[in-house]
Amino acid sequence: VAYSIDRPYTGPSVSNSIESSEQTAAADAARIDAVWGDPADWQADGLHWQALPAIRHAINRRVTGSATLTPLAWFFDRLRAERELPIERALVLACWDGKLERRLVLSGWVREIVAIDLSPRVLEHAAAAARAAGLSNIRYVRADMNRLELDEPPFDVVFSVAAIHHCAALEQLCDAVTRLLKPDGWFYLDEYVGPSRFQWTDAQMRQVNLALDLLPDDLVRTAKGQIRRHHQRVSAEVIAAHDPSEAVRSAEIPGVVGQRFELVEQRGYGGGLLHLQLAQIAQNFLAPHDTARAARYLELLIEAEDALQRAGRIVDDFAVMLARRRR
Repeated sequence: VAYSIDRPYTGPSVSNSIESSEQTAAADAARIDAVWGDPADWQADGLHWQALPAIRHAINRRVTGSATLTPLAWFFDRLRAERELPIERALVLACWDGKLERRLVLSGWVREIVAIDLSPRVLEHAAAAARAAGLSNIRYVRADMNRLELDEPPFDVVFSVAAIHHCAALEQLCDAVTRLLKPDGWFYLDEYVGPSRFQWTDAQMRQVNLALDLLPDDLVRTAKGQIRRHHQRVSAEVIAAHDPSEAVRSAEIPGVVGQRFELVEQRGYGGGLLHLQLAQIAQNFLAPHDTARAARYLELLIEAEDALQRAGRIVDDFAVMLARRRR
């Protein structure tokens, strides 16, 4: 899920008073629930980059080598070589709208899932969607990744998809994941690993805006009619006030995971430009718009990101990582 840098903060006000750690944690949880509690809110201004099939195909190609093979399917193909599918148990961190766990079950990859999130409203939404799909083997638990204390039998795989870049206590979380995994278990991550608190470089912002300046107005209009050009970096303080968990230590994720697990694979898939360029305007590249014309512009944006990465001008802001418990 992409973060909208223009979205106004609508959660509880930020207090300047000194609070206990428990009060601070409770305030942060309330703020996070206010921001993330209704998944529909995050499409109100428009869609984001991964909503587009062409972007998903580009991500597939960058991770798996095939436009039609998704990272999850690629991972389970690898898993199938060492054990029978479905696996027995999986844990999903920060489940949000529940699409991941529903896909894991409906694809026949996992038999039983425990999914956690800090937002009560998110858990209600995800549980309702699972019931509507007739899935009784997904269980939802309210839990904080920063203080993950689950009394559960060990899991075959723990999944973090757009999840742990919201975790400040990365070391403690990784230690908890290690305890929760079977000895031969896997930790699957598909994460934003770009600059923490979205403090993108000046050079990156220039490249984002150069491309946006070349797009016609109808392709850079949000769902609410705003023309999205001239992205500006928002201060870390403003982002933290809006959501104290947002990208809090994202740039440190590969290093911390690599220290505590055997990092078997790390495959970046870009996003240094496309994530920002397409925020809240991705719907303009879908029907009923002039999709042939829009598709050509989108193809040029994808090619530009590829070319700049090959030239070393930008780096991957997103990556898929396959990690295992150290033997």
